[in-house]
Amino acid sequence: MLSRLAVLLLLLLPRLASAQAPGPRWHSALDSLQALERLPQSDSSRVQLLCRISDQLWASDTEAAAAYSRRALALARRTHNRAGEGAALNRLGAALRESNLARALELFQESWRLGRELRDTTLQAQNLRSIGIIYVYLRDRQLGLSYYFEGLRLDSLLGDERRIAVDLSNIGLAYDLYDELDSAAYYQQRAYQLAQRLHASTNYILYGLGNVARKQGRFAEARDYYRRSVAESKRRRHLRSLNFSYLGLAALYQQQHQPDSSIHYARLGAQAARQNGFLRGVLNASVLLTQDFAQRGQLDSAFRYQKLLVTMKDTLFGQEKVMRLQNVDYLERQRAQEAVAAQQAIHNRYQTYGLLAGLAVLGLLLALRLRHGRRMQRTNAALQASLADLKQAQLMLVQREKMAFLGEMTAGVAHELQNPLSFVKRFAEVSTELVDEINGAQQLARDGNLERDILDGLKQNLLNISQHGQRATAIIKGMLEHARTGQAPRALTDLNELAREQLELAYAGMQQQFPGFAAEVRTELEPALPAVSVVAQDLGRVLLNLCTNALYAVRQRQQRAEVGYKPTVTIGSHRLPDGRLRLWVRDNGPGIASEVLPRIFEPFFTTKPVGEGTGLGLSLSHDIVVNGHGGRLEVTSQPGEGTEFRLTLPAS
Repeated sequence: MLSRLAVLLLLLLPRLASAQAPGPRWHSALDSLQALERLPQSDSSRVQLLCRISDQLWASDTEAAAAYSRRALALARRTHNRAGEGAALNRLGAALRESNLARALELFQESWRLGRELRDTTLQAQNLRSIGIIYVYLRDRQLGLSYYFEGLRLDSLLGDERRIAVDLSNIGLAYDLYDELDSAAYYQQRAYQLAQRLHASTNYILYGLGNVARKQGRFAEARDYYRRSVAESKRRRHLRSLNFSYLGLAALYQQQHQPDSSIHYARLGAQAARQNGFLRGVLNASVLLTQDFAQRGQLDSAFRYQKLLVTMKDTLFGQEKVMRLQNVDYLERQRAQEAVAAQQAIHNRYQTYGLLAGLAVLGLLLALRLRHGRRMQRTNAALQASLADLKQAQLMLVQREKMAFLGEMTAGVAHELQNPLSFVKRFAEVSTELVDEINGAQQLARDGNLERDILDGLKQNLLNISQHGQRATAIIKGMLEHARTGQAPRALTDLNELAREQLELAYAGMQQQFPGFAAEVRTELEPALPAVSVVAQDLGRVLLNLCTNALYAVRQRQQRAEVGYKPTVTIGSHRLPDGRLRLWVRDNGPGIASEVLPRIFEPFFTTKPVGEGTGLGLSLSHDIVVNGHGGRLEVTSQPGEGTEFRLTLPAS
């Protein structure tokens, strides 16, 4: 069957020969293992060595991997090496998974049963992961994920962090297959962080992160992830993950309506899969190539790849194979049910013995129960009294918490107002002294220069009094905004237009406040964004505050005179897959320190110098978004690189 399939591939893929050939299949690790095989050693060590060689070959040549795993299995059975037999069964199942799913499932289940008999947790976890892959192939979400999570649980008990990273990535790829992108991103990020810490391979993880970014419309990030996965796969001579990465790029370019690039990478992916014997990879490449050629109007090429697609589907998921796979699953479930029935029979027998023994002590138990009942009544009364005391204590704690919060807010207002009012008081006293001085100078002798200096100083003091009075007014206004009740009427609003207006207003205000200031302001607004019912005035104030803060940040970094620095502020929007709308404001300023970030939305907390901020802008913005619109306001920042605020509104 496989030889006929190889001939068919050569006939149907004549143009694949021009695709880029991967690097040498044999690498130093494999050469070392094969050299070690020629040395004398014990049978158990040889079984382990053959399994390791099969592992090395699996990513580049599945037929060779199957041959080595069969040799390991034969030797393990001949020498009654049960642990080695379980390991060899798992490797053989992995090698046959692409050509015979039913046989692969039988091998995995047999290996798993051996692991349970031997109490080999590592072997059990490995087979749970392998069985889960098959059910994910067959789109059985519940069963596939249940095997994955059970494998993760066992690997966690073992503390095997490298296998935990693989488990997390597999779970992320499964959620990606079911288009549950938030879950996919969560597990892939956990896998990536763990693999980075362990300096382990990340080629599959990068592919999974690329898929999430592509489906969420973050095309530049997706392209970067895929290319990094391609580079690592080539470096590791891993043809299977190379196929995934190339097909990820092909899907990305197809999504961007660039069929030429999509065809190029789909062919590279098909070439890698064909050399590895990875039939599912050829199937996935054929799907993309059929769609691309149909889009370009090249119906003969589209038809050729469609024929290959049908052949691959029949090879992998033909009716006979599906029926056999279902039979394997049925037999395994029946075996499990029989085991449960046997355990139940033993349980029933012991239950009968227990019942007979229980009758003997029933009288004693009744007596104890009566005494226990009286004791419980007394305990219950004591608990009721304790519960009443606890409720009273809770009420007192709530009242104390309210008073503590009120005291904190009052102290904050007093502290913030103290600075400008102290300045007002001091400048007023100085002004009084200047007036007394000019009166005294006039009584002694008129001196024009002295009078002018005194009047200039008096004018400057009055300006300072006005400035700090305005700061006190701003603090009081901010507190009134926090304390106001009621809600302005909502109206359907074009968020793109609102964002563009607030960015222009913020930029104009910064240029007026700091003459000569210039920065690049960009918009990345998703077209045809639906109108949403919001309080436009309140939401506009939020965006204006975020844009003003971003422009202030890039101006701070600009003043450091860094070579090649170009201050840039970007505002953007897009619709999330679940229907929510997101706006973001991003700058390339100095960023926010990690120890400061958790307090960024607290009232009166500000990173600006004294006199330049009240610390109420972000707090009020957070209140408008979260309490006024039921949304979310989040911030991420990298010191030295910039800050991004994300405003997410619920779906209409």
